[in-house]
Amino acid sequence: MTRLALWQGAGVPGDLSATVAEVARVTEAAAGSDILVFPEGFLTGYHIPGLAPGALPGVEGALRAVAAIAARAGMWLVMGTHLDDGTTLRNAAVILGPDGREHGRYAKRALFGAWEKATFAPGTTPVSFDAGGLRVGVAICYDVEFPELIRAHALAGAQLVVVPTALMVPHDRVARQIVPVRALENQIFMGYANRAGTEPGLTFTGLSCICGPGGEVLARAGAEPVLLTADLDPAALRAERAEACYLSDLAELTGL
Repeated sequence: MTRLALWQGAGVPGDLSATVAEVARVTEAAAGSDILVFPEGFLTGYHIPGLAPGALPGVEGALRAVAAIAARAGMWLVMGTHLDDGTTLRNAAVILGPDGREHGRYAKRALFGAWEKATFAPGTTPVSFDAGGLRVGVAICYDVEFPELIRAHALAGAQLVVVPTALMVPHDRVARQIVPVRALENQIFMGYANRAGTEPGLTFTGLSCICGPGGEVLARAGAEPVLLTADLDPAALRAERAEACYLSDLAELTGL
């Protein structure tokens, strides 16, 4: 059994120290979880008008501090953050292990809207890791709206896909409809961790959710900050695939 936790909330944009303190507080509240997922852009803030390379000093140091929090908690943390190497910005999720080490950086592949496309370089490579007895794939927000990206994770063996998100009004249909369908059509678990509150020009929908392999909603948030948890049983994956397994039947249909 794997306990998944999602934090629906926001950090303190522009104040990395205060945001790291919030990470520590939330991680303590999620004690007993195997994996804790934070929303898209949690560490840095998501929507930063005028953001340009070189404008986010201190992010690497803050990530090292978050890694230390993961080690103290004995927990896997998936941290949404913008990454800035001085020449290129990426919208990313960084995987930090209970050993206090970094285990991967995923850069969002499907950039959404004019601001993201003008600000970030898209990622090109999927990222996954093993945690709590499950193979875990990583996607970010708009990625989940492309069935092909989540199907590729499932075909590669992912049993859970976690999705740091900054879903804004009026796009609540993504959280309400698409995420459960992605779980159902791949017979996997999905963990969709959205922001709460507002940023310049944006109001976030909340509606974070954890879905099971039959498309069932195991936990669902409203609009306010909240910690969601659910226990994920690998036996549920086997049971859902026992009579008809979409992935193996697809292979027969297409010769994959």
